[in-house]
Order: sequence, then C-alpha cells, then structure tokens
Amino acid sequence: MKLKNVLLILALSMFVILGGCSKPVDNHDDDHDHNHGHEEEHSHGEEGHAHGEYEWIGEFELKAGKYLFHFGASPDEAMDVGFIKMGDNVTDLDHHASHLMVTEKETIKQDSEFEAKPDYAYTFEMNEDHGHINFTIAEDGTYAIVTEHFPSESNMQIFDKNQVEILPVREHEGEGHSH
Repeated sequence: MKLKNVLLILALSMFVILGGCSKPVDNHDDDHDHNHGHEEEHSHGEEGHAHGEYEWIGEFELKAGKYLFHFGASPDEAMDVGFIKMGDNVTDLDHHASHLMVTEKETIKQDSEFEAKPDYAYTFEMNEDHGHINFTIAEDGTYAIVTEHFPSESNMQIFDKNQVEILPVREHEGEGHSH
C-alpha cells in the first residue's frame, strides 16, 4: 500500500511539474539580449508563472514588406505592442500573448522604423496629438498583434506601403488592466 501511495505522489508531482506551459514564448535569435521574464519571481497567475496584461489582439495577414502604424491623439505616453507569428507553436493565443507582454521590451520612438520580429514585444512612445511608426515584416504569414490598449484609445491604424489600411481578420479582447 505504501508503494502505491509513493507512486501516486510521484506521478502527481510529475504532472504538476510538467503541467505548466507547453511551449515557451522565448524562441529568439541567440544574439538578441532580452530577459523574457521567465527568470523573474513567478507569483502571478493561477499556474505559478508570470502573465502580462493586454486589452486587444488583432490577427493580420501580412506579406513581407513595409507597414505603418498611424496613431491619433493618445492619452498614454507609451503603449506596449507585441507580435506573434501564428503557427503550430501557438496552441493558446491568449496564454502566449500574456507571456509575451511580461518580456523586456525594446523602446520604439515615433517617426522611426523597426523590424517586427515574431514573439517580440516593444514599447511604443506615443504623442499627445498623433504619430507614425514604420515597421517591416520579414516573412509572409498571419501575425497576431497584441496591444496594451484598445486600438480605439489612440485611433491606431495599420497601412501597407501603398497607404491601404490593413484590417484584422480576427480580433480578441484580452486581459485588460486599470488605467
């Protein structure tokens, strides 16, 4: 009987240990120096690891090329934005996005340009009246763009190189936060 109890406890322990996230968000190039929050204290969330907050996810069909974020007036000085390239590695988009939003973020200034890398998050500096940030996509695909605030809060729009607005094929409300 004792052996059965020991085996049961071991089996349950392994289930708990292995039952966390099945895929980490961090699949970055080795030369990129981000601390993606997995070394931080994991006291957030019910599963024992950190989860970030976001309000919206838009899934976009994007071809490799240049794009423009256009913003209207924004009450916020900054907004966190993450990019997830959809694929077999993303089994739970909301969970994947919440992990992405706790990672260390590169700051992107208005009127600048950056390459939007999959599974990276950025902090966009916002202007009081309006703003523009250019970005490039290296590979065709469906990209989930995760935002700290709803796009309507800053009149966020995305345009292609021909100044045609790109609309999401799917939208999700996320885990909001208080302002």
